[in-house]
Amino acid sequence: MAALIYLDAQTVHPVINGEWHRLAGALEPAEAITTLCGITDTPVFMPFSERRSHGIPRQCDECDTIYRRGHGIPSRRDRLSGRRATQE
Repeated sequence: MAALIYLDAQTVHPVINGEWHRLAGALEPAEAITTLCGITDTPVFMPFSERRSHGIPRQCDECDTIYRRGHGIPSRRDRLSGRRATQE
């Protein structure tokens, strides 16, 4: 019997090259992941305590923009100028 670990894909943010990303799909065992910005890579799992051992990850701007557009959330730039988000 396998050990089941339930994850909410919306809360999993893989760090690639020092930037955290949002997933474009579900996590599957031993499968590559694809981020919203199109990066595909094989996941490696580390303890949460190791998260900052290679510096503090920053957010991927492209993933953030795609996520915000898809959820009707204004971008950081639009919020500062008072504009609304646009759906594409």
